[in-house]
Amino acid sequence: MRRVIVMLILFISLIFPNQVRSQQASISLELSDLTNLDLGGLVISGGLTNQPRIARIVILPENKEVYIEIVAVWEKDASNGFRQLLTFKSDSFLSRVIFNDEFGTIIKGTGTWDKDLISDLVSKGKPTGILGLTVRLFDKNNLMLGQDYKEFFFLNPSPTISIISPLEGNAYDVGSVVAIWTPVQGASSYRIKASIVPDASSSPEAALKSANPLIDNKDVGNVTSIDLRTILNRQWIGGQKIVFSVTAIIPGTGGGSLLPSVPVTFFLNKQGEVSVPIISPELLKLVEVINGQVSQDFINRIMKGEVSIEGITDETDQNVDQNDLQRILSNLVANRESIISIKFTPKN
Repeated sequence: MRRVIVMLILFISLIFPNQVRSQQASISLELSDLTNLDLGGLVISGGLTNQPRIARIVILPENKEVYIEIVAVWEKDASNGFRQLLTFKSDSFLSRVIFNDEFGTIIKGTGTWDKDLISDLVSKGKPTGILGLTVRLFDKNNLMLGQDYKEFFFLNPSPTISIISPLEGNAYDVGSVVAIWTPVQGASSYRIKASIVPDASSSPEAALKSANPLIDNKDVGNVTSIDLRTILNRQWIGGQKIVFSVTAIIPGTGGGSLLPSVPVTFFLNKQGEVSVPIISPELLKLVEVINGQVSQDFINRIMKGEVSIEGITDETDQNVDQNDLQRILSNLVANRESIISIKFTPKN
């Protein structure tokens, strides 16, 4: 009799394999490529609402009353380990293929999340570290039917900040020294420090730690250029050697982080000395816009006065006046994400 039952089960499995498998509940998680995901779009509110469509969850068989749980963890770096970002428990629904942007709208539920940790992740702009996602499937009697786990590894970018102007070793007029530096993703503001280098034997780093700096960690806000002359604690004079650095303030858990630039030294012209060519405001704004899009050599040529603007025309070859150009460049500096690409074509 036992052999007959076993043979009968085997016979049913061979003749009706799809029907047998359909009774086995399963859940699988599929995600799109997250490498270029803008985390600024992942603002968590009301559970998991207002999300871009990045995930699909396949639940089989269909049309069964179920609910799911989602747990997301993030490892910022190896020293921190995994920490729980959020959890979401749905209300019951009929099983089918669902998408993440249905949570909190079509599929209701409740969620909890670590706001500080999510702010830290979102502030980075692009995914970093390791993101782990677990989805669990339950029936109406709270029996777990299955689960799936996916882990996504992202290349941690090494943020850097570089000073574009003033150039190392160049001389500038006492009345105006415009500082320009590269933006840092996620920075909320920048601090400026500048000191006099007293003699040839003093290192720039030692001079920056002097007790009486020219600029003492002045927070200039979320900008990437400023005239150093306007934020001096005390006056500088021609002939002095100055060391200058910028530090990006990146908010996050545990007080955030600081990202300092490599110090740059420059000189102040004595009265009557030949100055470095004066760079037009339009070119200074242009440097901010194109930074990171062109070679540093080209930027250096602009800052040395080797590049000038002879005329500006729009796409219809109509002349653009200087005021309009300044407004356009200022808008591009403030909205860098609107720049799709930059292409330079040398004129022979």
